[in-house]
Amino acid sequence: MPLLGILLLVIQLGFAAHAIRRGHDQIWIYLIIFVPLIGCILYTLMVVLPEARSSRAVRGVSKAVATTLDPKRDLRKRLDNLDVSDTVENRVMLAEELVKHGMMEDALTLYQRSLTGIYATDPHLMLGLANAFFKAGRFKETQETLDRLIQANPEFRSQEGHLLYARALEELGDIDKAAEEYQALCQYYNGAEAKCRYGLLLKRQGNASEAINLFEDLLRVAKRASRHSNQLNKEWLAVARREAAS
Repeated sequence: MPLLGILLLVIQLGFAAHAIRRGHDQIWIYLIIFVPLIGCILYTLMVVLPEARSSRAVRGVSKAVATTLDPKRDLRKRLDNLDVSDTVENRVMLAEELVKHGMMEDALTLYQRSLTGIYATDPHLMLGLANAFFKAGRFKETQETLDRLIQANPEFRSQEGHLLYARALEELGDIDKAAEEYQALCQYYNGAEAKCRYGLLLKRQGNASEAINLFEDLLRVAKRASRHSNQLNKEWLAVARREAAS
């Protein structure tokens, strides 16, 4: 059988199996088997490519490419949305985009405008405000905002908010209190960042052996973790490897 015929047969079988596995209409199987060239081309154009475009991985790549080509596209979109409808939701979405672009003062203004009325103590808005304060280097206001958040919403839980609080304390020089917060955070934080930051702080305090144990424990856990998990924690696992070897 010519090479082209073998290749077409492999493609036929692959597409037929794909159609059966995904539960697509049987007409596709008939087209793929009995009119292979046209059937495979149509299946690629009408099924495979649309599914690929809608997949999470491809969406992520597409967004990354679009962001590279036009880094302020999302920012313009959020601005347009706010112009059309000045809602708290649109303000917050614009504020989040402004933070990504380093426009902290504008982001802070939007968050503060939004924290009124029924949203005056909204925990998600307050967390966004605290994050913007932190990115602006205003660490005392970060701490104070998070303190008010918990006072107004004692049942609210956020590992990212807790991490932000510990980091603000560290930046303010309250090292012992920051260490306490990092230690508590490490008990439940889903990811490597909290333990890495705690380990780095322990080293600063002169507790090198305890810090190295923490880094080595992180690396042991990483060996059993999924590839996806390790990819998400890639930056901090690199820190752990570097610090464990030093």
